[in-house]
Amino acid sequence: MKKYNLSKTIGIVLGTLMVVTSFGYGFLYVVGTSLGNALGSIVDRTGTDILSIGIILCVCILGILTGIGCFGLKFKGLRMAYLGFCLIMGIAFLVIYFISIGSLGTKYEVWILFMGIIYFLLGYFVKKER
Repeated sequence: MKKYNLSKTIGIVLGTLMVVTSFGYGFLYVVGTSLGNALGSIVDRTGTDILSIGIILCVCILGILTGIGCFGLKFKGLRMAYLGFCLIMGIAFLVIYFISIGSLGTKYEVWILFMGIIYFLLGYFVKKER
C-alpha cells in the first residue's frame, strides 16, 4: 500500500463532507431568513446575518483546507502543519460537542462528535504514515 494513501482518502472524504455540510447549512439559513422576511418578521438581523454567513464560510474554507492539505503530506513541513491542523480541528469539534450537549439535538451532537473523532483519526494516520 502506498504511503499516506489512507490519509489522503480520509482527508478528501472529510473535506468534501465539511464543504457539503456548509453549503447545506448555508442553503437552509438563506431559506429560513427569506421565509422569515416573507412572513413579515420585523426583527433586524443584519449583525447576526453577517456573523452566521462568516461562520458558514469559515467551515467551508476549513473543509477545503482539509481536502487540499492531504496532498502535501510527502513534505515534512506541510505534514507537521497538517498534523497540527487535524489535532486542533479535532479538539475544536470535541469542545463544541461538550458545549452543545442538550441544545442541538442528539443527531447534530453525534455528528459533531463524529467529526472530531475522524479528525483525530486522520491526525493519527498522518503521524503513522498510512
